[in-house]
Amino acid sequence: MIARGLGRTAARISRSLDLATAKARAAEFGHRLKAEYEAGKADVTDPPDDETEEADAAAVAEAMRGVDWAKVKAATSEKGADAAQAMKSMAAEVDWAKVQPMAAKVSSALIAAVASGQLGVGGRYAAPVARAIMNDRNLAQRVGATLDRDASTTPPDFRGAIGEAIDTTATE
Repeated sequence: MIARGLGRTAARISRSLDLATAKARAAEFGHRLKAEYEAGKADVTDPPDDETEEADAAAVAEAMRGVDWAKVKAATSEKGADAAQAMKSMAAEVDWAKVQPMAAKVSSALIAAVASGQLGVGGRYAAPVARAIMNDRNLAQRVGATLDRDASTTPPDFRGAIGEAIDTTATE
């Protein structure tokens, strides 16, 4: 009987530590994404031209086409999941009041894809994805237009999953 009680207590402590660790990892993940975005901005000394912006939009749209949205939805639907915590941390870095609805949909989908691990933050997509999440120079809006223009399936809207971090007062 005593051993069972000790086991339950140990399990409760372990779960509470896991939750605290998950929140810390999610916060660190959001800060890392923000740092990647800032580093990308610092690397650009000249403002990008329209051709570069279109290439970035096409690269992010290509990356989004390769995402398994069913897996993203499953990974982010659990409230205590690491992905859900990471989504909220990343969403806190975006100024949602300045983001148009299409861009907000793209940004929220990118946040969910990155948080669930379906879209990596490293490699050649790192800077454009970070810029699209932040909607830097209206990149998320351009990605949405690229996805619509190519008649590819648009990603699901994850703004509701992110929750109170997003102010959805903007309208189309």
